[in-house]
Amino acid sequence: ACALFGTDPDHVEIVVHPQSVIHSMVEYDDGSILAQLGNPDMRTPIAHALAWPERIESGVAKLDMLGIASLQFEAPDRERFPALRLARHAAEQGGTLPAVLNAANEVAVAAFLEEKLTFDRISKIVEKTMSAVGHTDSQDLDAVLSADAAAREHANQYIN
Repeated sequence: ACALFGTDPDHVEIVVHPQSVIHSMVEYDDGSILAQLGNPDMRTPIAHALAWPERIESGVAKLDMLGIASLQFEAPDRERFPALRLARHAAEQGGTLPAVLNAANEVAVAAFLEEKLTFDRISKIVEKTMSAVGHTDSQDLDAVLSADAAAREHANQYIN
């Protein structure tokens, strides 16, 4: 979010929404909040991001607003969601570290889905990878691609 919207990490608040109907929210200076709602399917926000400012068909069923009884929100449990600390750190450091986090996470999640590791090891592998690879302040494409490749290599080593 910080990179996409040019926002300082201090202006990003994480809110847990168990129903997964709200995919993003933006609070304006006047206190009003604009939320993007849809069925819990990542094709919706991806289509939204890819087509902006236009809209394209996402392939997701329309949201039944009358079927939503209520929307709940809660503060994140930092113990239950250890990756939040890692994401905040990557956002604050900037440079290539967000790419390192993303690459390590993709590798670890794929290994989890292939039943090669337990869910709780995902964030541990990401953290070890971030520590091993480190980051540079550069955000040019070559630096990001190099960091991505190094992170994938390290994450795979930790899994195997």
